[in-house]
Amino acid sequence: MLTLLMVAGGMGIVSATTALWTHGRQMLHQRVFALLVSFTVTVILFSLIAWAAAAIAAMAPRLLIWAFVGTLALLFALRLYRELRALTAMDPR
Repeated sequence: MLTLLMVAGGMGIVSATTALWTHGRQMLHQRVFALLVSFTVTVILFSLIAWAAAAIAAMAPRLLIWAFVGTLALLFALRLYRELRALTAMDPR
């Protein structure tokens, strides 16, 4: 399970690098940048929360932990994407 969490963290780092690189070169629309940033933050937080939940709740079933953390990650990603999309609507380039 820790390998899966490390892969998720690596995906977050790759996504963050891609978002910053494409934003620096003005290659993407602001909504795509917001999507990449929300994916990055969500994946990193997902891996951290899942690791902490697995370490703390060793007695709870793994499926319950993953369902709870996955739901939190999805809700956070949607909220962050809406916030970033609203910011780009206020400040178009």
